[in-house]
Amino acid sequence: MIDEFKVHDEDKLLTPGLLIYPNRVKQNIDAMLETAGGPNRLIPHIKTHKMSEVIKLQIKAGIRQFKCATLSEMNLLINCGVDRILLAHQPTEEKMIQFIYWQIKNPSIAFETLVDNKDSLQMFSHLAEENGIKIKLWIDLNNGMNRSGILPEKAFLLYTSLKNNINFEFQGMHVYDGHIRPLDMDERISKCNSDFKSVTNLVKKIEEAGGVVPEIISGGSPSFYPHSLRKNTLLSPGTTVLWDLGYKKIWKESPFFNAAVLITRLISKPNTNIYCFDLGHKAIASEMPLPRVEILGLDDAIHKSQSEEHLIIEYNKKNEFKVGDLFYALPYHICPTVAKYNRAYTIENHIHTGYWDIEARDYQIELNI
Repeated sequence: MIDEFKVHDEDKLLTPGLLIYPNRVKQNIDAMLETAGGPNRLIPHIKTHKMSEVIKLQIKAGIRQFKCATLSEMNLLINCGVDRILLAHQPTEEKMIQFIYWQIKNPSIAFETLVDNKDSLQMFSHLAEENGIKIKLWIDLNNGMNRSGILPEKAFLLYTSLKNNINFEFQGMHVYDGHIRPLDMDERISKCNSDFKSVTNLVKKIEEAGGVVPEIISGGSPSFYPHSLRKNTLLSPGTTVLWDLGYKKIWKESPFFNAAVLITRLISKPNTNIYCFDLGHKAIASEMPLPRVEILGLDDAIHKSQSEEHLIIEYNKKNEFKVGDLFYALPYHICPTVAKYNRAYTIENHIHTGYWDIEARDYQIELNI
């Protein structure tokens, strides 16, 4: 596998660093389109990559609508000239004020966001009325993730309040089910369908009351394929464009390639069979227990510890590793790993060809309040 990622001019690369392989990104976008059945069914999340260059490739492939989680990501999408932006993170008041400012300034873009409670709905209504606009809203449903969203069996009253308010335009239901992670695809499909019943029951109740649910956005990356088997749902994978080791282990038969790889150098050999790499938790997602990364070529290595700037590994196989040697590594979680870097090296035909800026990694923007 190392040969796939090998860079001929390694001496030009600083470590720790992030490598992006544009051709693999394009292959992953093609696989997303094939799984979804076309670009109009995709509303991919940009939180994984936060890069305008990736968005441009998706636009070139016919994708015109996107999800984001932060105002910085939203600003990036505005600058890329997309048609539709869903802020898939229920905004608090100061964020909603900025959301409305951008909506007014960019009338050619459809701005949408989520709601899961009456207090937020009331605040949104007040701001919409104050600014003389209508806000496009999706009801965020919790069908088992227990992270955000309203339980489907409690959502009808929220729907009624939203629908009857002249300050809103009801867009549909948003359902993220990142808790569904069985390794077996048939089990994943079964679990996905089982947990989705509460959503279909809610839709049925709304329709029986004379209402309409215009659209449903369902799933993320692990449940991308199960939801692709449904009719009339939008699909919103994010990680699929870069892929990572964590989801690769969950979805072994996926059509996606690792398009983002870390580089690290051996910086010390402090003891027998103990190796220190410059890949601390400042350089990689570290919310999970060790191992957090797989260093290619170090099969059966034991990850002992990680600090801010160091990764300590025990490796008992005979080798000729030298301090300064460069290694390639696959992170378990690519999304927060990308956010550690300002830019990524682009690698094409094993040559470093330039950089892609990670423009939307920062939470802080200049507010127009």
